[in-house]
Formats: sequence, C-alpha cells, structure tokens
Amino acid sequence: MNPETAISVHQVGKAYRMWETPSARLSAPLLRLLAKFAPGGLKSGFIARAKRKYRDFWALQNVSLQVNKGESMAIIGRNGSGKSTLLQIIAGTLQPTTGTAQVNGRIAALLELGSGFNPDFTGRENVHLNATLFGLSQKEIESRFDAIVSFAELEEFIDQPVKTYSSGMSVRLAFAIAAHIDPDILIVDEALSVGDARFQLKCARAIDRFIANGVTLLFVSHDSSMVKRLCRSAILLERGQVIYSGNPNDVVNLYSKLTAENGSVEDLAADIEVLRSGRAASAPTLPANSKRSRTPAHTPVRVRPLEQARGIDKLRLRLKAMEAVWDSHPQSAELSRRTAELLKNERLHVQVSGQEFTYGGELGRISELLTLDANGQPRTWFTSGEPVIVRLQVEAADVLPDPIFALTIKSVAGVEIYGTNTLFGNQPATSMQPGTRREVDFSFNMDLIPGNYFLSAGFTHFVGEQLVVVHRRYDAIKLEVHGSDRSFGIANLQAKIHSRALPNKGGQ
Repeated sequence: MNPETAISVHQVGKAYRMWETPSARLSAPLLRLLAKFAPGGLKSGFIARAKRKYRDFWALQNVSLQVNKGESMAIIGRNGSGKSTLLQIIAGTLQPTTGTAQVNGRIAALLELGSGFNPDFTGRENVHLNATLFGLSQKEIESRFDAIVSFAELEEFIDQPVKTYSSGMSVRLAFAIAAHIDPDILIVDEALSVGDARFQLKCARAIDRFIANGVTLLFVSHDSSMVKRLCRSAILLERGQVIYSGNPNDVVNLYSKLTAENGSVEDLAADIEVLRSGRAASAPTLPANSKRSRTPAHTPVRVRPLEQARGIDKLRLRLKAMEAVWDSHPQSAELSRRTAELLKNERLHVQVSGQEFTYGGELGRISELLTLDANGQPRTWFTSGEPVIVRLQVEAADVLPDPIFALTIKSVAGVEIYGTNTLFGNQPATSMQPGTRREVDFSFNMDLIPGNYFLSAGFTHFVGEQLVVVHRRYDAIKLEVHGSDRSFGIANLQAKIHSRALPNKGGQ
C-alpha cells in the first residue's frame, strides 16, 4: 500500500445469504456434508438441493476506490445502495466476501452514534471504554476527559448511567469522544443529521478542524450543502456498484436525476458519457403542439441568445408574509407537506461546475432563461444592490394543473445563497395545457458581496403525493457582481450607519 494512501478498496464485494426457510440453515449444511460421502451420481444431486435452500444477495459488487491522506471524499447513493455496508468494511467492523479494504492510520468511525455505549455504564465509564477501543492510553484519556465532557455539555450528567440519557445526550457524547482522539481517518455516516442545530454546527466546526489538520474524511450524507462544502471528490453508488466518480457537483447532479421520479442507471448513461468525455450537448426544441415530447429525459438543453425584454416587480416583500398566510390557510397542513418535499428536492443540487446541467423535458421545458437590469436590458453583470429580474419562459407538453417555478442562486463554491419558488412565495401558478407558454419573472435586488454566482431554474409539479420534475436547468447563467463599497462576507445587507455623541459619565 502506498504510504500516501489513507484508504484503498480493491474489488470489494459483500454477499448476504438469504435462506429459503429457517430450517434451511440446518438442512443445507447437512446436504453438503452428505455430498462429501456420496458416490459420484448422488454427489451433484445433494449439492444442487443444498443450493436451492438459499440465494446470495450482493450488497456490494466489485467496488474499488482510493483516498489519499488529507483528502475528503463523499459517498452518495439512494437508501439500500450499499453506502453503510462499504463504510463498515472500511472501518473494519464488517468483513468483505470478496476483495480487500486497507487503511493506513487510526480510524474514528461515526457510523451509528451512541451504538457502542453500554447503557448500564455511566457516561464517564463509557468515555474511558470507547476511547480505549480507539487506541488511547489511560493517560491520554485523562488529559482529554474534561474537554470531551465540555464538548458534549454533559458536566452535570457524566456520572449518570447512559440509559438515563436522552438520544440527543448520547449523540453529543459519542461525537465528543470521536472529536478528541486525533484520528488519521474520519468516517462519518449521516452523523451530522442528528442533534439540534447548535450541536450540528459544533460538529461541522470540528470536522472543519480535522480537514484543516490533514485528516482524511470519508463522508456519507443526504445534506447536499455539507457534501459540497466538505468534500473534493465523490462516488455514486447504486445497487452496490460504483456507477460514477468525480467532483461532487457532477456526482450530486447525477444523484438528483437518479432520485427524480425513481430514475434508473440507464437514464444516466448519456450524462455519464458526456461527463467522461468532457463534451457538451444540446437538445432539440420542444414541438409547440406536442402532447408529450419524446425528447429523452437526460438530454441537456442549449441556452438561446438573450433577448431584450421588460421586467415586472411581482415578488418583493411577499416572502415576509408567507408564514402568516399559510397558517391561516384552510389547507395549511397540505401546503406545509408540499413545502417540505419541494425544499428537499430543490436542495439536491450542490456545487457548480461552470457549465449547465439539465434533465427533464418530456412534460415541458424551460425554453428561455435570462437576467435583466431595471431597464429590461439583458445583462450578466450587476453592481451590489442593483435591481435584477430573472426571467423564465416555459412551454408545456402535457396538462400541468399546478406548475411550480423555482430559482436558486449559488456561489462558485456551491453554497446556496438564496432559493425560492412560486409555492414558497405564495404565488400559485394557474394550470398549463399542452402547447401553451408562460413567462415567469423573479425580481429582487442583487444584495450580494462582489464575486461570481450561478443561477439555476426549476419547473416542477405535484402528481398526488409525488413531486415530478418537468425540467431542471442547473448552473445555467454565471453572474458577476461588482462592489459598491468594501463590505465583506456573503450578503450585502446595505446597513445604514449612524453615530451620535453621548454625555460623559457623571454628567460631565
């Protein structure tokens, strides 16, 4: 194993034996034993009968990856794709059926936080037990014990049995232990999705510190914002196989398409070919009177030249009143459910790649996407605080009773700066019939710090309980924002600064 390699996985496979009946666990080995002593004619019969008693389910097949020291990699995939199985094999808690997995350095594996605790032991005893299992000496444990307890915020309860802890308390203690053992390799499986927001922020800062100190990170999460912020590479798992590896933006875009309307690996074939060849493709236009276009769902769409257009300020100040309006709405529960589903789906896309990534197009399409200044002139550069209009022109190829139009702004690092849609803005759109077209304007002030930003647009609708993607265009327009002052950060809040003299203390 190369000394610069932290994790090396070579053609790993993991099979789980699925027995036909509980009694088959006994009869199959017995049949194999009989086969050893049976004459040639009966031997094959016994073996065949034994094989019919079970089948092998392969959770992983021929998985290979390599992570060098100090690198951070994300593993992305749908539930049941084999992510946790792969992490357990790398962590050494599960043995592969085929292949090898090697690691170089001390591992801290946060697979199921708190699962290694003895509920009858106190928090103090569990700290000593778990830290010992991680390889720390008693002297090292004692020197770090106070910091562990302080991080977990359990000073008052550390000598109480863990079975009296809430789930949040157990989570805090488990992460605190892992955060103070100085690992060479950190494996995190959905660990940051638990606990309250303040604790999640503390965990994220701890991981940032690990990365800054050169710790190797293997990260699994459905939080696309964390994936794009922490990782520099990613692999996409599906049915136990690696179907693509590359930068997190491309991998998560593929994952987004895979999860939309229960997509399949076959749907991604053309996109993967384009990514591997470095080519860009374009899609044919949608027939104006087509009831359902046969354009493949994976075909990217060409951005047409910007045209002069007028803008209308429709959405300003609406978002502030959204919560109050929804609470008073007779269908507030249904709106809340749809909001949660739509937000989860919209946030699947993460880092920008510098080129447009699209999918959908069968039910309709976003035929035009452009940015306009206050005079209705097409532009892709703005001064911080300047009014801007993002205009979508959409076409329907099927009946869309409740279309939803969305906009997202991201930084070049993939951080979501702002996102909204017609549902969140309490501006439900009227239904669209096949062949109809619509223009949608998002109007706002470009209150961003100077830099480059990317716009993404979405066109979706609900069919019963399921959100269906009509057309998505990620990273479609690159914007330049120029400064009006020397403010720093992410957003320019346009603060007004006033100062006044105060009388001296004592009335002097």
